[in-house]
Amino acid sequence: MDIRKLRADVKGHVVNDLESLQDVSSDFGRLAHRSPAVIVVPSDADDVRRVVELANDEGWTVSTRGAGHSQSGQSLSQEGALIDVMGLARIGPLEEECVWADAGVVWADLVTHLLHRGYVPPVLTNNLNVTVGGTVSLGGLGVASHRYGTQADNVVAMEVVTGAGDLVTCSKEENRDLFDSVRCGLGQFGVITRLKLKVRRYSPHCRTYYLLYDDLEALMEDNARIVQEQRFDFIEGWCAPCVQGMRTLGDARVPFAEWFHPVHLTLEYADGVIPTDSLLSGLKYYRKIYVEDASLADFLRRMEPVFQIWHESGSWRLPHPWMEVILPWDRAGEYIQGVLKSFPPTLLEGGQVLLWPFRGDASGTPMFVHPEGDLAMGFGIHPAVPRKHLGMALSLLNKASDLVTQVGGKRYLSGWVEFDHSRWKAHYGSMWPKVLEWKRFFDPNGVLNPGFVKFQDS
Repeated sequence: MDIRKLRADVKGHVVNDLESLQDVSSDFGRLAHRSPAVIVVPSDADDVRRVVELANDEGWTVSTRGAGHSQSGQSLSQEGALIDVMGLARIGPLEEECVWADAGVVWADLVTHLLHRGYVPPVLTNNLNVTVGGTVSLGGLGVASHRYGTQADNVVAMEVVTGAGDLVTCSKEENRDLFDSVRCGLGQFGVITRLKLKVRRYSPHCRTYYLLYDDLEALMEDNARIVQEQRFDFIEGWCAPCVQGMRTLGDARVPFAEWFHPVHLTLEYADGVIPTDSLLSGLKYYRKIYVEDASLADFLRRMEPVFQIWHESGSWRLPHPWMEVILPWDRAGEYIQGVLKSFPPTLLEGGQVLLWPFRGDASGTPMFVHPEGDLAMGFGIHPAVPRKHLGMALSLLNKASDLVTQVGGKRYLSGWVEFDHSRWKAHYGSMWPKVLEWKRFFDPNGVLNPGFVKFQDS
């Protein structure tokens, strides 16, 4: 790699000092470690185009990194060029309930920008300190996905540098194949540089009902009713262990738990319009724990104190093999209960287990593969695992991952993924031939983010 030529050809920063390279040699997962040869902080889309063009000409690879929140090394590079997309951080003006944002814009900054103008994005992930381009390349699920699908479903148009080095604008009306491949495309077909995103008007207040369920079946019945009736704007749930003691498993004594399910149901409301408890009519919760009114702005940032605790406790620095799945509704209960029984609750200290219902017809993004049906259940295991327990945790998660396919579910690919070729093929199913076709066309030399998706059997 000719670093001097790279510096001469791009307007942004090109760095290759040891300290900078070490800073980007790991990601949030703390599971993969790779060192790039150079980091490029682009000043504009043309810088990205030039880097990818040079990679094709000279035979090196290009990886992209935003906030580095991946868990399987998706945002890492081994001896290639690493594009730090956070150099692209401009937010454009509002136009017809849409806003243009560079791929490196952090959702927290976009939310602040929009709130002052009377708008919010329809779907937000729990962690707002990640980039717009990063979550759209994965999907972007949130507690409003039962209404609005994924963040990728709320993209109107994009500016993309393909793996062949072409700077292209795409949408449903223009260059549709590129538009469909790059959304949820894991950075395999192009580098997103700018996006046109839908936004919506919002009500300034919200009321959250904190409910507790002791029966997963009752929770799922209520979730189905809430989603179908669209009673609430936001739904989020958890699986919380109540440790019971130790039991014998094989030759060892291990802790086990009874699992409960906290659920938060939130509704936006305008000045002078106070929600009532009639919203809970007919629901079969075990107990109503708490009711809170807050501004929508505070609600959207509700997870920041949790992340701060994880930082202060040290769990943020531990390995994070997060595993998230989307399950068919009729098999979700048995799968969740089976996985929770096999997973020692002590491995979840400093983490959480999430539940979020999803309406099957809310997403129309082809690369966001999910079970067919009117409803699906999202289930995420988010542990922070000390290294001495990492082997056991990864083994349990691998088994749980393989079981997803057996019950007709799909992995949500934002977390830790350890797929071989056959598992990637099974994951995409009928989409797999199209995935291979798009890879050959948009990234013919395979320069973009190599190694994660196994396109060929090795």
